[in-house]
Amino acid sequence: MSFNKPVHRIAIVGTGVIGASWAAQYLARGFDVIATDPAPNAEANLRKYVEEAWPALTDIGLSPGASRDRLVFTSTMNEALAQADFVQENGPERPDFKIKLFADIDDATPPDSIIASSSSGLTMTVIQSSCKRPERCVIGHPFNPPHIIPLVEVVGGAKTSPDAIQQAMAFYASIGKKPIYLRKEFPGHVANRLQASLYREILYLIQQGVLSVSEADDAVSYGPGLRWGVMGQSLQWHLGGGPGGIQNFMEHLMDPLTGLMKALGNPEVTNELKQTIIEGVLHEAGTRSVDQLAQEENETLVGLLKLRAKNGEAVVASQTTVGRVSKATRRGSNNKGASDRIFFLDVSGGRLVSVNTDGSDLEVIVNGLKRIPDGIEVDVEAGHLYWTNMGNPAANDGAIERVDLDGRNRKTIIPEGATFTPKQLKLDKKRGKLYWSDREGMRVMRANLDGSNIETLVETGQGERDRRDQRNWCVGIAVDPARGKIYWTQKGPDNAGEGRIFRANLEMPKGETPSNRTDIELLFAGLPEPIDLDLDLNNRMIYWTDRGNPPRGNTVSRAPIDTDSTNGKEEEIVISGLMEGIGLALDLEGGRMFFSDLAGSVYSAKLDGSEKKTLLIAQGNLTGVAYARRLRSEVF
Repeated sequence: MSFNKPVHRIAIVGTGVIGASWAAQYLARGFDVIATDPAPNAEANLRKYVEEAWPALTDIGLSPGASRDRLVFTSTMNEALAQADFVQENGPERPDFKIKLFADIDDATPPDSIIASSSSGLTMTVIQSSCKRPERCVIGHPFNPPHIIPLVEVVGGAKTSPDAIQQAMAFYASIGKKPIYLRKEFPGHVANRLQASLYREILYLIQQGVLSVSEADDAVSYGPGLRWGVMGQSLQWHLGGGPGGIQNFMEHLMDPLTGLMKALGNPEVTNELKQTIIEGVLHEAGTRSVDQLAQEENETLVGLLKLRAKNGEAVVASQTTVGRVSKATRRGSNNKGASDRIFFLDVSGGRLVSVNTDGSDLEVIVNGLKRIPDGIEVDVEAGHLYWTNMGNPAANDGAIERVDLDGRNRKTIIPEGATFTPKQLKLDKKRGKLYWSDREGMRVMRANLDGSNIETLVETGQGERDRRDQRNWCVGIAVDPARGKIYWTQKGPDNAGEGRIFRANLEMPKGETPSNRTDIELLFAGLPEPIDLDLDLNNRMIYWTDRGNPPRGNTVSRAPIDTDSTNGKEEEIVISGLMEGIGLALDLEGGRMFFSDLAGSVYSAKLDGSEKKTLLIAQGNLTGVAYARRLRSEVF
């Protein structure tokens, strides 16, 4: 089973400090949150925590739709779980309790929803042992407090499916977290083990009389701790290697460091040592309470996160940024309309968004897209944006809409039901046509720009039996008007290696039908899950995104169009490491491409994959991307 459905409603099971912090985080990211906990005063304590956390979350930046009013509390766990798209569990760390709790959560939650545990001490193999559907259970261990610290450690159990892990990673990334994937189950996971290893040496040095408690804390917070807030230790050693970088460090400095490692101590944690630490910490804290210290820490952390967002290459948009409309860019008041823009779709936020090609000046053009928008195209000369709505993939109610570039005059041009689940979209201005792939409809289709004269060009299957075979699903699309060709992807089942790319003539051979036409060519086969397509016709290259598993999936690839290879041998992977790669748009004049992933990032790179840049992160669940080239006479 696939677990890639959009997340709208999150259930929080257990509303202690960690659960309450998670609830605040999800509310700030614009989700509906329903929380449950049997403890007395649980609801009052939860709402109090959210209220107190909200100023810090506002300072970090709220997502569209963020509201404390979207929090619902129930003491009945099954009620909280019945319609949850994602579950964050935060119960007591007792194996017998957690095993039963997870089995009950598994029974009450929709079968395609992911269940994540914040557990820091138990492995998922143990936790999921009594579940009927253990494949969707993962550890999503936060660093406290979750609503401020971005880190989430994701690890599966023996029965967890790779797809559930990948989807959990993508979801956490889409809400601004920094997920790391642990490939093995280890007690304490990773971050706590790193803390423990450092503290072991701190205790040893104090016990040996080298320094005091406060001096040890100063050694961390005013020394390497400052650096660790910017980059990790391995990258720090890269800097420490000078012009030769990490290679020079390993050749000349690693051996002395290894000698130092051997000299590190193991303290004997005696009652005397414990008392020394207690007295030293209380002296360092002075008159400040634990709550006051935590508040000071949170305020400093928020400032650091804002500074990192400002100085880093990625732009994290706050609600103020998202809601802002730049009149200079839209109207061309400063540059006479000369501007390049990227347009993309956010499924979870229900938005059509525009941004400069450096990630600046983010503008929401259309809000309230609630029917799974997927493919997008822009016609700057005519002043129109087009996008597809998948609708309910089981209901045959897809549609295509159009809006002016300024967000006005929104209109449905392909009505619900005229196409099943329209996916990626391409514009052919020469012929005045829109082309799209229809996934569950198992078709490649086109219509006039006003939605009239709907045609089916290719039909890969008919009826429910064929529809269940994902090899028939058409997803990406590209058009070569000059040579009269159309290209499309058929993605196949999840990570099955049965994805394919096809080509056919734009016009149907005489006497043939969409289901029996003889001019269809298979260009590539054996791909993980090819999605979107674009063409470099001058250099006769085809580019595509793939959302399958690494190493060939989560990529952007390219290959010669005019190839006799159908086994992928001519495929060149130019971009790796995406989190569910979806949208793709080429800027051939600028020699670059723009692409997005479902985890919420927008990127740019040269056509050969070099100079990859992250333009935006944490923008929701992103699907289609379009690029508008520079025009002197048009405005956005």
